Amino acid sequence: MKRSTWIVLVIFLALVGLLLYLNQKEPPAEELDATPTETVEYLFDETAGLPTSIDIKARTGEQVTIERNEAGEWVLKQPIEAEANQGSAEAAASQLTALRILSRPEVAPDDAGLVEPSYTMTVKLTGGTEEVVRIGDLTPTDSGYYTNINGGDEILIVGKTGLDSLLTLVTSPPYVETPTPTP
Repeated sequence: MKRSTWIVLVIFLALVGLLLYLNQKEPPAEELDATPTETVEYLFDETAGLPTSIDIKARTGEQVTIERNEAGEWVLKQPIEAEANQGSAEAAASQLTALRILSRPEVAPDDAGLVEPSYTMTVKLTGGTEEVVRIGDLTPTDSGYYTNINGGDEILIVGKTGLDSLLTLVTSPPYVETPTPTP
């Protein structure tokens, strides 16, 4: 045989040997199960039910209130009483149930902006409970807001993107779009 054939054969056998060696080394079962699982906590417990009313008041005096009527449709109660855009209102209710608690820091309420909160959100749920969430300052990393539920001692950091989408209701209430009249 030619010398180049022997070289290719030796390289091939070395690769086959390496492949067999790598396939036989499986990690022990303990290592497979050692992956930490992160528990996800939500601001509102799913057992309390779904939102039936959402009221958000800004420190500046602006306010928006939406609630379900007897027919199950969302209506706007504040800043004026009007029909609500069902898609926007339902999206807000869904977003409310998806607000994640990122952490539970040891921070004083005045350092978190919760003595005079930027926003106060009152949520009524189908289970009959009413939750009052005070929303304070943004965290130093801009990842969330300092919050507090029902005036308790515990301060929570809730995800910024979820709360921001709800807080925009104050400046952009979910009015039903009316067609622009043509001249």
